[in-house]
Amino acid sequence: MAVAGASGFVGTHLRMALKEDFDFRALTRSSNVVEKNARDSATEWCQCDLYSLPKVTDALRGCRYGIYLVHSMAPSSRLVQGDFEDTDLLLADNFVRAAEEAGLDHLVYLSGLMPENTTDLSPHLRSRLEVETVLRSRSVKVSVLRAGLIFGPGGSSFSMLVNLVRRLPLMVLPAWTKSVTHSIDIDNVCEAFRLALTEPTLAGGTYDLGGHEPMRYAELIERTAELLDTPHYNLHLPANCFTLSKHWVALFSGLPLALVSPLQESLRHDLQAAPNPLLERLRSSLVPFESSFRKSVDEAGRPRPNPRSATQKSDRREIRKERRVRSVQRMPLPLGWNAHQVAREYGEWLSRVFGRLIAAEYTKEGVVRFLGFGRIKLLELTPTPYTLSNTRRCAFYISSGLLARKVDPQGRFEFRLFPESRCMIASIHGFAPTLPWWIYARTQAVIHLRVMKAFAKYLERRNQGLAEPPNE
Repeated sequence: MAVAGASGFVGTHLRMALKEDFDFRALTRSSNVVEKNARDSATEWCQCDLYSLPKVTDALRGCRYGIYLVHSMAPSSRLVQGDFEDTDLLLADNFVRAAEEAGLDHLVYLSGLMPENTTDLSPHLRSRLEVETVLRSRSVKVSVLRAGLIFGPGGSSFSMLVNLVRRLPLMVLPAWTKSVTHSIDIDNVCEAFRLALTEPTLAGGTYDLGGHEPMRYAELIERTAELLDTPHYNLHLPANCFTLSKHWVALFSGLPLALVSPLQESLRHDLQAAPNPLLERLRSSLVPFESSFRKSVDEAGRPRPNPRSATQKSDRREIRKERRVRSVQRMPLPLGWNAHQVAREYGEWLSRVFGRLIAAEYTKEGVVRFLGFGRIKLLELTPTPYTLSNTRRCAFYISSGLLARKVDPQGRFEFRLFPESRCMIASIHGFAPTLPWWIYARTQAVIHLRVMKAFAKYLERRNQGLAEPPNE
């Protein structure tokens, strides 16, 4: 069993709960996590860049099952340009392509509970639904478990709730706290994974998970205050106030704003589990609300730490030291074009925009050189073996040039098409700039982002004109 996201809250509990049933191979980008778990005899730890399709494919070889628990709300490079929705889309596509290539039989993905009307979803839930679609776009069988707030030692959403109540005796409750939420215990989530993996009649379905009684988030806050035996007073507001509330939630919960913001916006929906065969199988073993709460806090009522918290500081130091860049930009899907045609058009468009100050030069081997002021080689891009015959994906190694440091592994530049999501992703991974960081962040990085946004607008205009595709 390969587990992507194995060192987090759900992944840690899953490996403990299912260790009698499966041998685990845990995928993580963190060398610190691998080192910390070196003596874990029950799990084979594999350091793996999930943004690299070849590395994910190699990591999955020899596995029969896969569990996908990944989200990209935490920074993976010193500079990240892009939204978590776009990076989640790219990571999910990598994982399912790799699973298909490695011959996995069955994947299980932990998604989020969805409201009845999915036409106006929060960015977080919209991303979860899109990942479900992408994972099911290949030949591998995929089961989807949808959960809301998960109670358990180390859960981020649970910690956010408890810390708010502990630290704010007077709480301003915006309108979103009137929405219904449906929580469940982590032990029941683990049992749901076991059933989805071992019961043939359940394989390949989509199942909502809910264990405690549904309640409004404001009611959840009141129940938490009662169990903590702490004085608590509420002031209700008629508006959602997302911009303001996400900052004070992040401040008082101790969680990063990048994590709090999407989780909080999802709470504007009423999220309740619909009856289904898997949930019916769990019915007799559902852990009650109070029992879930008691085991998830310590004697002082503080939420127990997340398993990843032990290595997060060292991971951040490593990321800062490496001075790498990731840029992931969603663009319109070019009508009638394949990924290689898009890559060719990008170079030619860039040459036109910069008035020949920058020119793209192509070799018959597929190498692209961006030349500045005549013959200065700014960047050289070498096509990766995985993309030579792939019409949906065109990727290059950033192999040399004045603007790039020589590093191992090399940075990558890629265009990938997503017809099922009617979009394209243009991305840079692991780019190491030559310029001093403070200069790069204020000059080259800003220019790159503006160029990619301008290229997206150009593609949109081309689509509206139904232009002929460029020559490859």
